[in-house]
Amino acid sequence: MTIRVDDPLVILPDMFLNRELVRRGLAWHYKEYSDDKRLADDENNARLKKLGLWGGSHKVIAPWDWRKLSKVERDEYR
Repeated sequence: MTIRVDDPLVILPDMFLNRELVRRGLAWHYKEYSDDKRLADDENNARLKKLGLWGGSHKVIAPWDWRKLSKVERDEYR
């Protein structure tokens, strides 16, 4: 089973957990499987505010891009 960011995993009172994670910079909006403008906007805002994933001094690489790298390329990120 594959769970994507656009799947409503848990709904708290009037809140989608997946959207809250993206909003706080704790998850990616996987645009290949989701065209939800709210998630795209939430990720962009998190990037601008340097929240979560976007807050460190390290170079950020998307999981789907990481999987395409060779071992040597991955070692350069570590």
